[in-house]
Parts: sequence; structure tokens; C-alpha cells
Amino acid sequence: MNLEDMRLIQVNERRSQGLQALGHDFYENVRAYINELEDRKRHADAARVAMIEDELQSARCVIDEIFKRRLGKIVKMASTRAFGLDIQPDGATQEELKIFEQLVCSIQEGKSKILGSIVQPKVAEKTEKTPRRTESSLLKRTDIGKEFTVVRVLKDIPTFMGTDGRSYQLSNEDVAVLPEVNAKALCDRHVAVAIKVGKSDKNEDA
Repeated sequence: MNLEDMRLIQVNERRSQGLQALGHDFYENVRAYINELEDRKRHADAARVAMIEDELQSARCVIDEIFKRRLGKIVKMASTRAFGLDIQPDGATQEELKIFEQLVCSIQEGKSKILGSIVQPKVAEKTEKTPRRTESSLLKRTDIGKEFTVVRVLKDIPTFMGTDGRSYQLSNEDVAVLPEVNAKALCDRHVAVAIKVGKSDKNEDA
């Protein structure tokens, strides 16, 4: 590895859409080359120190740009993978492959935390649902008129608008007070059964 090799890689990386294959030991080879220059600089005479230092600075600038360009490509690949497309970071070194895998995990975790309740509204509705009312509490209500019916739900029912203008979201085993028209429709579909509301509560509580 030398400065000319690195500059050729730099040019190819600019032209390439993907990652050019550099070999798994690319960064180790660059590190060894930099270490060699630093060692030569320590033992060089005054006339050669400036020349070696110039090569060192040039090499560091070149490797920095190579890495930045490759990292940009890796970030795009990781984002694509995190959103479900099967893409492989062909040409990545071992070090770059670890960065790719870490990025995929981080993007997926971030997506789940930020968009989880947005792209899955049913989950959010479930958590925001009002507490389930028990059968006993409904049977003790005194404001259930003839136009309402108490029903026990037999299966999950999508949200619907009742004839009273309210939205209802019912799940299996819920007990609810519904407008009579809606209650009858659910019972006719065999997704709910009506519960008779008697007037024996006072006797039972005595």
C-alpha cells in the first residue's frame, strides 16, 4: 500500500455507485503504511522530514475521503435494509460490515419507537380504549331505557357508529349498552347476545 494506490482507490470510489471491493485487510494495510511513514519520519534527516510529513498529510486526507464516501453508501444500504428490502453490502470490509449491521439495528429500533403507534393505529386504539365495563355494573344502571339493550359480545367487532351518534369499539366478552337497533343487528349476526335486565337488584343486594 502506498499513496498512489490510495489515490487510485479514491478515484474509483468516486465513480462507483456501490462499494468497490478492497479486501478485508484494506484498513490494516493503510494503518501499516501510515505507521511506516511515521517511523521513517522519526529517523529521517532534516532534509527529508518535510517531504515525509507532506506524504503523511496527503495519505490521511485521502483515506479520510475514501472512508466518508464508503460510509455514505453504507448508510443508504442500511436504511434500505431496515425498511425491508434485502440488500447486501457487497464489497464492505469487516469493519464496515459491523457498522452496517449496527446501523440497521439502530434504524429499525428508531422506526419502531417513533412510528410504531402511528403505522399500527389499531394497537394505539386498543391501549386508549376505555376500561371494560363489567356485566354487574351495567345491570345496576337505572338509566337504560327501552331504546337501549344490554348485550354480551361474542367476538371482536370493528368500530361502528351507533344510532345514538356514538362510536363503539367492542371486543370479545365485552358487555355493553347499545341502541336497540344496533344491538338487534349484532344479535341477528350472531356476534352478540342480549342480556335481560331485571329489577331484582334491590332484592339481591338486601
